Amino acid sequence: MPATSSVVGFADHITTVLDIDELRSMSEALFATGLTQGWPLSEQPGFATAGIRLGNLNLEICSVDRTQNKLDDWLTFEPTDLDTLADDLVKRDISHDPFDAVVVHGHPIYTRVGIPSLATESTALQLCHTFYPTRTTGPVAPENSAGIKQVTAVHVGADSVHLKALRKLMAPRDWQDSMTFTEGPPLNVSAASQLEVQGLTVSAADPAHAARELVASGMSPVDKHSVRVGSLTVTIES
Repeated sequence: MPATSSVVGFADHITTVLDIDELRSMSEALFATGLTQGWPLSEQPGFATAGIRLGNLNLEICSVDRTQNKLDDWLTFEPTDLDTLADDLVKRDISHDPFDAVVVHGHPIYTRVGIPSLATESTALQLCHTFYPTRTTGPVAPENSAGIKQVTAVHVGADSVHLKALRKLMAPRDWQDSMTFTEGPPLNVSAASQLEVQGLTVSAADPAHAARELVASGMSPVDKHSVRVGSLTVTIES
């Protein structure tokens, strides 16, 4: 039977990998701008993470044990319904990794599931339901010194094989180059030689000023209105 509703609710967070010292200093600097915490800096053996809330999307900066995790970036979607997700993926003939349920002191934090057909050695798209309240603002960020308002687009590139897998995951949502969701930013998909999470576009009161603030936090300048954080490009528009 054809899919009647998408298993994907919306884009929840976009992730890039930094070294641990850069992660610590950048997360501290970004939170100091007034951007709120999707989640605070947390360090465990082999993995450290911080979530910066950009109004309607979390930017996750993390550090990983490179002997265990080779990914440079990944994009995480909130599933429409975690309870029916396994069956819904089977109906779409989408293979998936085992469900990874993380529980701390008896409290569920998240349940994550990887999609092998939407993964490479460096990039992955995955589904994850968060129980911990990470969507602390939305759709517009509170006042912050960078003047950042919200994410206006997430950008992904895909070759024909990965594009086919993405269409199967998103079915029956009808889309060409861009798809919108009831929550969070649109997803823009362009042709590429391989699957890649390219970055995001954010809106700000003064793009040049926002870029300077992000560079001051530890990101790398690209041009007047764009910066790099790990493997991702952040473009700022008015």
